[in-house]
Amino acid sequence: MTDSARRRFMVGGLVVMAGAGVAGCGGGGSGSVVAPTTGATPAGPPLTASEAGEWDKLVGSSFLIATPTGKVSAVLASLERIADTSRPTSLGRQQPFYAVFQMEARLAPEGGATYQLSHATKGNFDLFLGMSSEVQGKGVLTALLN
Repeated sequence: MTDSARRRFMVGGLVVMAGAGVAGCGGGGSGSVVAPTTGATPAGPPLTASEAGEWDKLVGSSFLIATPTGKVSAVLASLERIADTSRPTSLGRQQPFYAVFQMEARLAPEGGATYQLSHATKGNFDLFLGMSSEVQGKGVLTALLN
């Protein structure tokens, strides 16, 4: 698969997964939200190096995204595993996946950049988030963890 074909595949997948991830959400919030704290001490390995199973445990939890205009609260709405038999085995994790974050549309950053995220139990980490979109009235940002 050429680099440009792989890029088109990934971008197309991001759009599909963003829509699928938000479509599965009820649109309302859960009754309990744990806000990330600035001084949170990470438990375990860095989240950016973790397998999908670690991220699964965080679906529905809150993250803060540091943007140029301030911090935005987002919820990890869903994870979508990617089945790619042509994927090199030398990459960082056993199976790649998309992490779909949902927030108020008016607060969503532009995306297409690396942002600092923070989580109450996982601490601070940098993550590249794809271009933002709006799905069912919610702002959506998707990260590809390869």
